[in-house]
Amino acid sequence: MKYSLQRNMLLWTMLCFVFGSVALTARPWIALFGSADCDQCAKVKAEWLEDGWSEDEAVLVYISIDQEENYLLLKDIEKSLGYTGQFNSFPIALQGSRMAAGGEGFWELADELAEPDARVAALLTGLQTAVDKAEDPYITWNAPVAAEQEATSVKGTQETLAIAPRLLYLSSPGCQKCARQEVELHLLKQKLPGLQVDHYEVTTEEGQVMMRRVTDHFGIDAEDRNLAPLVAWADGYVTGGLATAERLAEALAATPANAAAFWDAPVTEADLQDQRRANHSLLDSMRLTTILLAGLADGVNPCAFATVIFLVSYLLYLKRGRRFVLVAGLLFCIGVFASYLLFGIGLSFIVDYLNRFVIVKRIFYWAFALVGLILAILHLRDALRYRRSGNAADMEMGLNAQTHRKIHDKIHRWAELTGWLALPATVLLGVVVSAMEFACTGQLYLPIIIAINSAGFNLRAMIFLLLYNLFFILPLLAVTVLAYFGIGAKSLAAFARAHVFATKALMALLFLLLAIVMAWLAIGAARYNLLIVKY
Repeated sequence: MKYSLQRNMLLWTMLCFVFGSVALTARPWIALFGSADCDQCAKVKAEWLEDGWSEDEAVLVYISIDQEENYLLLKDIEKSLGYTGQFNSFPIALQGSRMAAGGEGFWELADELAEPDARVAALLTGLQTAVDKAEDPYITWNAPVAAEQEATSVKGTQETLAIAPRLLYLSSPGCQKCARQEVELHLLKQKLPGLQVDHYEVTTEEGQVMMRRVTDHFGIDAEDRNLAPLVAWADGYVTGGLATAERLAEALAATPANAAAFWDAPVTEADLQDQRRANHSLLDSMRLTTILLAGLADGVNPCAFATVIFLVSYLLYLKRGRRFVLVAGLLFCIGVFASYLLFGIGLSFIVDYLNRFVIVKRIFYWAFALVGLILAILHLRDALRYRRSGNAADMEMGLNAQTHRKIHDKIHRWAELTGWLALPATVLLGVVVSAMEFACTGQLYLPIIIAINSAGFNLRAMIFLLLYNLFFILPLLAVTVLAYFGIGAKSLAAFARAHVFATKALMALLFLLLAIVMAWLAIGAARYNLLIVKY
């Protein structure tokens, strides 16, 4: 009997040890709360699947906030861990008792895994079981039942409102903070069936008019342009951060009964005209002379200037008449103008699209601020080298010898054509040559395009683009006219060589100014990270 008892005790001890070991070795996991239209969420999932994975490593648990019960679960977790209102964009990661937003925040949590917090485990019923059964490094999981810990402060608010509640919501395309804000507004509308939300996008003229009404009504600094997402009501607003359903319900309940929606007046044509005049903060701050000076400096760029000198000199060498030289030079300038304008329009559309994404916009601006600073240094170095040696070959910021030869070969072939039928081909020659020169002249053109389109690509930006390109070809036009009046290529080349240092120094100064503008734009875009609350 004693032996049997000892054997049973030993057996129970072994079983407890085995099951205890299983419990202690429960597979770790990291949760990722995201939505279907979240680019960062998709990037995190793709990078997770690309990494090598073994069964003893953590499992990525994706929980879609597009389902209401999952979003309410996220809010309950944030509340239980003390993170309420801290994260206003997706993805949001959860690991142990820690939470973080964004792709970088996710990987910081993934580097140091911990056991789930007891407060979190109580809310995630069945998750650990699903993780332990997972055969892949990534699973999708949903809250098994609708979360019961709903925003109780929202309940019963409808009865306390003397008038039908109204909100003004201003958003920006591609804004991740806006994505979560819209979920909160959806929850609020469920609790307040009479709620009316007037929604405008700040990229539209109507949205910009509404934004100006908000800034005027509350006295918000006119320089704080990047305020989306913004939620406003009769006597208060929340911008730059998450306006939760609970917070908005409390604000609406405290709104005086006689408070009217200050934005209710219809948007008239006069409002739109005023907005068009006041719009585009950068285009207002960047003086017209800056744009024109940049185009002129780009036009006297040695690599652009040398090409038209070669064209004119070759035409004169072939004994073509002065009128032919004048017409050919003008057509060549038209080809250059048309090609550069088309380049600018295409790049403007790309820049305008990328500017919709706040993170991409900031990276874009900071990158070109750095590029502008580097190019300023390099052009200044070229200027000093040329001043010291007088040899253009010592300069590095220009076309290489191989590209120069290709351009000259194309001019040779065209110039050997006979008759006036050769003139239409000159336009095409200008297009081809400008495309080959773009590696040199585009150094200034690209930052200018980004600066011009910082407030969107529209009629005013198009006018600035036209003026820039017009001043870009002015030196080419001047050379053509001088050739018509008998100024030889040697005199033009001597003039160009005499002003290489000044041209390079001017280019360096312009790049430095553009670097400052880009940094200023990047800092302005960072205002999205500020939270402003007033009610």
